[in-house]
Amino acid sequence: MRNRFFAVCLLAAPALVLAATLKPEQANYAVSRDGKIIGTASYALGANADGSWTLHSETRGTGGMARLLGLDVREDSTFALREGQLQGLRYSYEQDAAIRHKRRRIDFDWNAQQIRVHDNGKDFRYAPRPGTIDRSTVAVALGIALANGETSITLPVAVRDRVEMQRYAASGTAPISLPAGKFDAIEIDRTDTPGKVMKSWYAADTGLLPVRVEQVQHDGSIIVMQLRK
Repeated sequence: MRNRFFAVCLLAAPALVLAATLKPEQANYAVSRDGKIIGTASYALGANADGSWTLHSETRGTGGMARLLGLDVREDSTFALREGQLQGLRYSYEQDAAIRHKRRRIDFDWNAQQIRVHDNGKDFRYAPRPGTIDRSTVAVALGIALANGETSITLPVAVRDRVEMQRYAASGTAPISLPAGKFDAIEIDRTDTPGKVMKSWYAADTGLLPVRVEQVQHDGSIIVMQLRK
């Protein structure tokens, strides 16, 4: 029923359809934990000379324990758009804090049909599925899928030791208020992880990146990113 409502909204108000074209864009977010601001996040999507694209993000702690621990997270996702499908090429993740450091690198070797993961000193190898991407590129893939009118989306995502088939469902449009202003936004929920809430909102005329992201952590706390500009 909710998906039917989403489809009707798209037909009745075509202005809500996102632009599916890949183009450079930037987004800055306020990051909160259980309603309290703890940091900022910035995302930049840009084209590379070889025709690939890179999504770069940085998250910095500015309040609470995140500030005390000097939290600094950086991600780089490089991918290609081939035959209308995103395809991962390289991914790197670095988290630096006073008591914790994490590193992960993923290389997608499509010629050898192998994904190579180096995660905090451990190595993993496994075969990709067509269109496999990394977890950061998921944000762009969902934006493209919604722009194409899809309401039920399955994405093959490279994680630590396997390809994880992640499923998402769009559940309609509603007005939301953010630091950047008010938007009519499409909500999309991850559906293959019962008990683990992951929601994103995408708005017309803001590009392919989400305007809001909400995720429940293992300890029950809720992390929210909201578009600032």
